[in-house]
Amino acid sequence: MQRRTALSAIALIGSLTLAACSGGGTPSADGPVELTMWSWATLQKVADIWNAEHPDIKVTVQEQGGGDELVTKVITAGKAGDGPDLVQAEYQMIPTLVSNDVLADITEFAGGAKDKFAENVWKQVTLDSAVYAIPQDTAPLALYYREDVFTQLGLTVPTTWTEFASVARQLKQKDPNRALTTFSSNDAGLFAGLTQQAGATWWSASGDIWKVAIDAEASREVATFWGGLVAEGVIDNQPMYTPAWNKALND
Repeated sequence: MQRRTALSAIALIGSLTLAACSGGGTPSADGPVELTMWSWATLQKVADIWNAEHPDIKVTVQEQGGGDELVTKVITAGKAGDGPDLVQAEYQMIPTLVSNDVLADITEFAGGAKDKFAENVWKQVTLDSAVYAIPQDTAPLALYYREDVFTQLGLTVPTTWTEFASVARQLKQKDPNRALTTFSSNDAGLFAGLTQQAGATWWSASGDIWKVAIDAEASREVATFWGGLVAEGVIDNQPMYTPAWNKALND
């Protein structure tokens, strides 16, 4: 039987355990229910807090890659009956995971969680009124920088994209082992946000007709700008949210 995984916030794992998977999460005669959670972010401290407060349900976090890599792993493992009980994934991944029958419908276990989130956020974890996840976080798209590195290398914080490209080149010249940022092909969310800032509207509706404009001029301009910096070698393009990427970010 296929194992189905529930996307969740750690704080709500307890309310989701019955729906997290079919055939999993059963307590043993001499121990707690043991659940495995796949994550791209460092959630071990959160799990430690949960485990300390809920000794009857033990959560073990296993860091995996993010983006498409994580989705592929979850689908492959789920169909083999060896998937995790819980997974941290991006909102846009939910339809793919649901269509591959690896996510559990947790509607009856979601309880009053809906009232704790904005309507547009809750809609991202529901399909045809069925709930497949509990939102963990939402945030605006922003860039932040290491002030100590900028000071050390004599760099000025950019305020325009033209200045951004210039600083990326300066940084690479001053320290070839560093990169100003990364632009990864496995993070569609970043690309979507940047194109929206540039004025693109990928999806729109008029009556019953949907218009798709992913290849709008604004999208092409963003792709050319960032792709050009990658081609120059002045920014990185390794997959984001992987253990290797997290280590590089921390270093």
